Amino acid sequence: MTYPQPPVIAVIVEHGVPVQIDNSKSENNRFLHDIHHIWTPDVRILDHNGFEMYRWEGFLPPPEFMARTQCGYAMAFLRSKRFDRAEALYVDVLTRFSTSYAAPEALYYLGVTRYRRDPHGDELLTQWANLRSRYPASEFRVKQSFKELP
Repeated sequence: MTYPQPPVIAVIVEHGVPVQIDNSKSENNRFLHDIHHIWTPDVRILDHNGFEMYRWEGFLPPPEFMARTQCGYAMAFLRSKRFDRAEALYVDVLTRFSTSYAAPEALYYLGVTRYRRDPHGDELLTQWANLRSRYPASEFRVKQSFKELP
């Protein structure tokens, strides 16, 4: 099990409050319908108003879950224009979980975060060049490939 692992708990509670909804109980059906729930686990990071900032479905083992959760919190900070906090989490993913499935996403959005903070700098293209070399087969490498078109 992923959730009871102490390092996983630490990552979850560092930036959020965990809530578990039992999809086998009929009293939760309306809520599950309203959020368009289709599969478990269904992990969502919401802001204080309940706005969905990040989500994913399906089991991940502890290191992958931790990396994905860090990316989720980083995205919530990025969407909230809290660039320093987003950057710190993306860098942490790249440092501690560099071989995770979430690492290419972290590198992609690290560039976006730095660009959003300073659109006159060259960090976006620098990080995307790193993405091309470190994770050439990743989906996020493809997402940045428009910058290479003639």
